[in-house]
Amino acid sequence: YADSLDEKAKDRLSRIMRNVEREQELIAELLELSRIKTRRQPFSMVDLNEVVEQVIDELSYDIESKGGTVIIKERLPTIYCERNRFKQLFQNLIDNALKYCKEDEPPRIEVGFQERDDDYLLYVKDNGVGIRDEDKERIFHIFRRVQSPQISKVKGKGVGLSAVKRIVETYGGDVWVESEYGRGSTFFISLPKNAGGMGDGKER
Repeated sequence: YADSLDEKAKDRLSRIMRNVEREQELIAELLELSRIKTRRQPFSMVDLNEVVEQVIDELSYDIESKGGTVIIKERLPTIYCERNRFKQLFQNLIDNALKYCKEDEPPRIEVGFQERDDDYLLYVKDNGVGIRDEDKERIFHIFRRVQSPQISKVKGKGVGLSAVKRIVETYGGDVWVESEYGRGSTFFISLPKNAGGMGDGKER
């Protein structure tokens, strides 16, 4: 039937199909979000360096097209966890950093960690557009996006950071952001060493 449509009808059909695809993507993301706490995945000892390197490889086109770089600043720990969940976590954070970079400056993203007495402190740092103080809490709530001229240009559904928060909380951890508007952001993740059996090889 498409061959019998005029250009105006074809354009309308194309718009409808794109909207359907976006709705399907949103439904898939919401289903995945709902499964984070209810459908646990297999646990294993996971080298987070390998996870981040895989994410960097999968996002290589976006990184290169923006002239950006992503580096692992300090060697990350090996922890007992659900590998795919932590891949999702780093993918969301690094992808966000690429999306919300400055128009006149290539993105520079740094992943690192600090081992403390009772927890691991992971971080993802960028040199992007930054986040205003009043938005630092709301960005972790589902469907909440920062309202600003720079950010409104970026396509997004407001699900990614909510998923990060849910994953971290599943492990008894915490996530927050420190940012100076216009000068970049650093997302911190604290994970108790005994979360999910970290450090003793036993799932809890």
